Amino acid sequence: MAKLKLRDSDLCWRCHRSKGTLLHMLYDCYLAQNLWKTIIGFVNKVLGTKFVQNPALCTLGIGVREEGLTVQQTLWCRLALSTGLIYDTCAGVLLS
Repeated sequence: MAKLKLRDSDLCWRCHRSKGTLLHMLYDCYLAQNLWKTIIGFVNKVLGTKFVQNPALCTLGIGVREEGLTVQQTLWCRLALSTGLIYDTCAGVLLS
């Protein structure tokens, strides 16, 4: 964000502790971890899956198809993950 001149500091806009890399701000930040834990738990409960929280799944949806879900379940899962990613990003921008 600092390189794009959107912020003065290169620290994460949430925790202000770590360098605000894209991966940190979308996934690694301890404040974002709670959101992903909740979303993955909800998806597992609704679909009866056993997804494990990881950055590839949460930020890119990689691994969804390997669970043997129907097309509708796969789309729903990706929608839930995308909604979480959008919320995570927008909340960070609005709160900074």
